[in-house]
Amino acid sequence: MELQQSIADSPYGYPGWRDVPYVGEPQGAGLDEDVVGRFGARLAARLLDTGVLVAAIFLASLLADYAGDVFLALVFVAVVGGYEPALTSVYGATLGKRLCGLRVVRSGDGRGPGFGRALWRWVCVLIGCAVPVLWIVNLLRCAWGPYRQCLHDKAAGTVVCRAEH
Repeated sequence: MELQQSIADSPYGYPGWRDVPYVGEPQGAGLDEDVVGRFGARLAARLLDTGVLVAAIFLASLLADYAGDVFLALVFVAVVGGYEPALTSVYGATLGKRLCGLRVVRSGDGRGPGFGRALWRWVCVLIGCAVPVLWIVNLLRCAWGPYRQCLHDKAAGTVVCRAEH
C-alpha cells in the first residue's frame, strides 16, 4: 500500500513540528572541537597549579617556624581553598591554565564561571582527588569524554576552552 501524501505535508500536528528536537538531542551546534582545551594542555596546567600550591605551602611551612603552626594552618586553608576558585572566578583561569593557554567558561553561554561555580568546581576536584576511582574516571573523561569535561566540569556546568577562542 502506498501513502497518498508525504509525512512532511501532513496537515496533522502544529507548524514546525519537525524542528522540535528529540529528548537528549543536542539543542544547538555545540562547541567546536577546536575550541575545547586539549588533554595534554589540561594535564600540564594541573601539574603547574599543583606545583604552585606545593611551593606556597612549602614557603608557609618555612615561615611557620617563626609564626607558629596556626599560621601554617591558616595559609594552608587559604591557599588550597582559595587559589583555584579565586583566580578562576576573576580571570577565568589559574596560573597554570593561563600559561597553557586555557580558560574556564560556563558550558551554556561561554561567560566566566563566577565564584560560586568556581568554588563548587574546586570542591569536586578535591573530592575526586580523595577517591582513587573518581580520579581515574575524571582523567578518562577529560581525555575522551564529550567536550572533554571532567567530572568537576560536568558538576559545575563548565568547559575548559582554549584562551584564544
